[in-house]
Amino acid sequence: MKKFVSIMVMMSLLFTMFAAVGHAAEPPPSPKLFLNEKPIVTDVAPKIENGSTYVPLAVLSDGLGYVVEWEQAKQKVTVKNESKLIELVIGEKQIKVNDVIMETTVAPKLVNWRTMVPVRLVGELLGLTFEWKDTEREVHMFSESYVPGTEQPQEPGTSEPDGSEQAGQIGYITGIAMDGQSVLTVTHQGVQKPGKPLLLDNPKRLVFDFQNTTFNPATKGETVVSVADNALLTGYKYAQFQTNPFVARLVILVGDETGYVLTETENAFHFALMPKSEVPAEPATPADPNQPDPEDEVYDIVIDAGHGAKDPGAYSKSINRWEKEFNLLAALALKAELEKDKRFRVHMTRVDDTFLELTDRIKFAEDRKADLFISLHANSFDKTSVNGSETYYYRDNSKPLADHLHKYVLKGLGLNDRGVKKAAYKVIKETTMPAVLIEAGYLSNSTDAKTIFNANVQKNFAVQLTEGIKSYFKLK
Repeated sequence: MKKFVSIMVMMSLLFTMFAAVGHAAEPPPSPKLFLNEKPIVTDVAPKIENGSTYVPLAVLSDGLGYVVEWEQAKQKVTVKNESKLIELVIGEKQIKVNDVIMETTVAPKLVNWRTMVPVRLVGELLGLTFEWKDTEREVHMFSESYVPGTEQPQEPGTSEPDGSEQAGQIGYITGIAMDGQSVLTVTHQGVQKPGKPLLLDNPKRLVFDFQNTTFNPATKGETVVSVADNALLTGYKYAQFQTNPFVARLVILVGDETGYVLTETENAFHFALMPKSEVPAEPATPADPNQPDPEDEVYDIVIDAGHGAKDPGAYSKSINRWEKEFNLLAALALKAELEKDKRFRVHMTRVDDTFLELTDRIKFAEDRKADLFISLHANSFDKTSVNGSETYYYRDNSKPLADHLHKYVLKGLGLNDRGVKKAAYKVIKETTMPAVLIEAGYLSNSTDAKTIFNANVQKNFAVQLTEGIKSYFKLK
């Protein structure tokens, strides 16, 4: 009898265990999607992985109304609306928003030969807000102009503030990073330029507040970054300082004699740290933006081949060449083209593999009372996919030159257009004549590197740049 009871107890326990295992193995139901309180029907159920909701690509176009393109060969998804273009690649935790590259914690993937994308990441970049209802397992999305309780989004500008809304339009910080030259870059969407920073001690730090600003979901908040072996700073940190109203804060831990210059390009702020003695004084009056008199008989052009000798610049692993080599080759080619026209007198900061301090390059141009200063460079980035040509200026009297020459740079090189940008590079900041710095291409990108080291391309680059200079001076 005892044996029979023991068997019954054992069988009861086994049945209980199997029931528990079967119950645990049963997957939770797929989440449901809603846009402005209306359900979105999908042919493939949404899938939750590591806290992210993946939806089939068609949801972004059919359900949310975005323009979506799929490139099979590149495994690339492009999503866009009126103001933003987003590019994602299957399996890559990297996203490109209006030419700004950001790191993410999630990546699009293929599931049963269907393209699945992280809907929250893409949606928030395009202006949607999200709410997750855990009990109902529902993802609720809301467009910027949607008013709860209405069937259609309300037209922008028709609602009256009730005092509970955030003041002003909210901007998003999409990334914060520092390059090797102590330039801290904040990329953003719709963020206003910060005012003068707080200067605090113990430790000494510069504190910048971005008003009406929060962090994009792809950007980690409350982050501390240490910087070693740099006399200008020991690190920086950023976080959401407050939420009503939204204020994002950037703190830079600086040395006793550290100064900075803040410049702005499209969707980016650049904090260039430097010794206080090198911070340029604000001009008492705006620089004269007028071009040189076209009736001058001879124009003095200074061509600056960047880097040289012990300062080789960027390196191309794909073709085993240094930036200083391209800079000199391109400068010599441009010199040869310009000197075919007797109205140009060309001055080279270097004609061989020698090293010049930046201050010496500036003095060289100033001593010759140059009409134009053109510094030639090639770029590099830790992501090999980044490519294209850029033209930089700093002072007001240089912007017309940069805008004008950039289209000839693109025509001469045939690379991706990365635009005209403002940056505080010393040689274009402290010269007084119209001055530009051209980043021809990215040596970290194998296609760019091969292109700009092609002799025929260098020749065409020189020809087109010469045409641009002639056109700038209104010469026939």
